[in-house]
Amino acid sequence: MVAKSRKNRPDISYRVEKIILKAVIIGVLLLISFQAIMLNETARVFLNYATRLEGGSMEESGIISPEGKLVLRLENLDKYPQALLLVNGEPVASFENAEIEVNIRNNDLIEIDATKVDDDYLYISIVGVSDNVISPSIGYRVKARNKIQLFSRVKLK
Repeated sequence: MVAKSRKNRPDISYRVEKIILKAVIIGVLLLISFQAIMLNETARVFLNYATRLEGGSMEESGIISPEGKLVLRLENLDKYPQALLLVNGEPVASFENAEIEVNIRNNDLIEIDATKVDDDYLYISIVGVSDNVISPSIGYRVKARNKIQLFSRVKLK
């Protein structure tokens, strides 16, 4: 009689195993969903209490950022005031002189606006950099005419 009652009623260990298996599956699904949500920057602030306390890094915010210097030279002409040097899309200097010295920060985008230069190519090269500039380096050269020419993206130490 004891054997018949066990076959009708599932074993307690079998029930516990099913409950544990369901809990593990639900836990893994919750973990994957929270990790996917954490990829979104705005949602991360609400889910991670430490991010709210710390905030973003000072260097990324641009409050504290090291600066460097570049010296650019217009090689083929003495001066060309129609050509502009752009840093992050904003004009910072014109080529009224053969050399331009400009202050830069990490990840700045340097471009040459030669949209008003029709007849000759402008050859612009870097003749000086500060110690903390990794890229661009001395000797880097670009030619531009009739367009906004990408010069380089700045990398600092």
